[in-house]
Amino acid sequence: MELRDLGYLRAVAVHGHLGRAAKSVKLTQPALTKCIARLERELAVKLLERTPKGVRLTTCGEHLVAHAERVYAADVDIRRELTELATGQAGHLRIGTGLAAGQRLLPAACIALLQRCPGVTLDICTGNSETLFPALQERKLDVVLASITTACALGFNQTFLMHDQVTVLSRREHPVQRRGGNTIEALADASWALPPLGTAPWEWLAQRFRELGLGAPKCVVRTGTLSTLLQIVAETDLLAFQSWSVVSGARHAELLRPVAVSEMIWNRPVGAFTRKQGYSSPVVDRLIEALQEAAAAICEGTGNRLLRAKALKMVST
Repeated sequence: MELRDLGYLRAVAVHGHLGRAAKSVKLTQPALTKCIARLERELAVKLLERTPKGVRLTTCGEHLVAHAERVYAADVDIRRELTELATGQAGHLRIGTGLAAGQRLLPAACIALLQRCPGVTLDICTGNSETLFPALQERKLDVVLASITTACALGFNQTFLMHDQVTVLSRREHPVQRRGGNTIEALADASWALPPLGTAPWEWLAQRFRELGLGAPKCVVRTGTLSTLLQIVAETDLLAFQSWSVVSGARHAELLRPVAVSEMIWNRPVGAFTRKQGYSSPVVDRLIEALQEAAAAICEGTGNRLLRAKALKMVST
């Protein structure tokens, strides 16, 4: 059984059509059909069956593709490990991050890592759970920074880093800040500037609205660019749902303030995720250490700001 034939079967599984699969692997359809037939003869099982729309895997075919995926992953790991050893680039890391972790936590950790390990090179991309965790599983990323949930933890090692308080934000003079009635009702009536669908803050906020019987948040602006979102919220009556530890250090922080509604505060656990199996770059552990140090510094700084705020309030009263 040849690895390339397993690769051809994987292509058929992806496309569900011999013609499209053949094109993807740069073969003619007859040549691809011949390769699959060779596999079937060698294994003495039927791997494909025809359908009105193309072909699909038999039960045996599905099991073989599952094995092929593991073989492919091992091949990728071996090639990368040998390449890094041969070229001296064993310090290359591919990091995926969500919006909040990418603002303060990750930059601080990367700066510390680059100072300690000058030979390290980094590729950093942003996304959400729907894009980052599949990329980690497919070995396109080495580390992912994201909210810790039961679903995303399955199949990965996770390292807790910090609790990040996500809360409702508005401009300082927003009517909701001085509303004397039911603030929950005010939030239900308000319009929002929110992060993209599929992000953890959006999912939590939507679920909380449902739990409180508020329907769905009225989203007017949706963006994954934090500076854009904060400027819009600072100069309109739109509300946001963001990490205050991140926003407090941003450009428009002085124009914004949290809305004091305890039911709408999410103490989100943030962690670093890595694969449980397969090759791991030698500097992954060094990055995790730097992330833990950066998280501790952020938490300490947030605590100091809260203590200063309380002290100022006592003096003013």
